[in-house]
Amino acid sequence: METFDMGLKSNWRAFKEFVENKQKDYLTKYYFVYEECDCGDTSYVFVQHNELDEWLEKMFWKWMRYDTDDLTNSMNDIKVWKLISEDEFKKCSPLYKGSRKTSIVINGEVYYRKLIKINVEPSVIVSTDIY
Repeated sequence: METFDMGLKSNWRAFKEFVENKQKDYLTKYYFVYEECDCGDTSYVFVQHNELDEWLEKMFWKWMRYDTDDLTNSMNDIKVWKLISEDEFKKCSPLYKGSRKTSIVINGEVYYRKLIKINVEPSVIVSTDIY
């Protein structure tokens, strides 16, 4: 995970530079996570989906997002954009509806960004009290 804390526009430029300096790898997916808060705008870069999910879960507890009447929307102020190659975008265009073209180019291929919704799913655990 990479962290940028220079404001949204500067963070996006830093993300663009970070991604464009990497070689194209079909196994690597890039995620740009933007947190808007009163203490400053911070962005994070993830290259693995599972690492992103683990971090989001950890932040859910750290930021005490569980203390709300609307658990489902408790993470709506966190924006996650997934980068999608133009080739992938063309192959699965219905899946990537609403994606926007970016100025990011890796090895001559243009990339799109898709806003990914964060799902907060409460769970129920049922057990007996044996003590």
